[in-house]
Amino acid sequence: MASERYIENNVIRNRDDFGYSDSLYIRRCRMGLGYGAADLVLLPMRGPHRLVIVEAKLGHSQDAAAKVVGQLLMYYAGAQQFGARGLRLLREFASANDRRARSQTPKTLKTLSGGISPREAAWRELQKGRKLRPDQIRLFIALNGEPSLSLKSSLSILASQHALLIEVLSVVGVDRLVVWSPV
Repeated sequence: MASERYIENNVIRNRDDFGYSDSLYIRRCRMGLGYGAADLVLLPMRGPHRLVIVEAKLGHSQDAAAKVVGQLLMYYAGAQQFGARGLRLLREFASANDRRARSQTPKTLKTLSGGISPREAAWRELQKGRKLRPDQIRLFIALNGEPSLSLKSSLSILASQHALLIEVLSVVGVDRLVVWSPV
């Protein structure tokens, strides 16, 4: 049986399948005060996106679709508060602490900010500079199978009615991802 870790490992290993082969990444990345920790954050080196948030879920759970969309919306709200300084600190952490960035251990704001404490001060530092724009953030749900019809429908409505694009990465083997987009 697949686990969320299995899904994440496949996303990391196959990130070139959806355009981010050169990206740094952080697992269990705190997205601000009160926003929770995203399963996986990619930090592309080039291109229009500065931050990519991936939330992994096992697809067989009845409430998986509702939970994962809610979580992703919270992380998205937190990500929009990151400033240019915060993005630079995330990159520095991922690059200088490769093993720690790749671990399943949740990363605190203190850790991500380079050791600033208390956490409120670390969050203020991560918010400094020009804020990330919505078009600089890309959102993905990663599943261990095809997205359900209800999830596809919900994501299509969010895209068409609210201009919020959330795509789905389906893990279909150790070396293959399929990307589904509502547009």
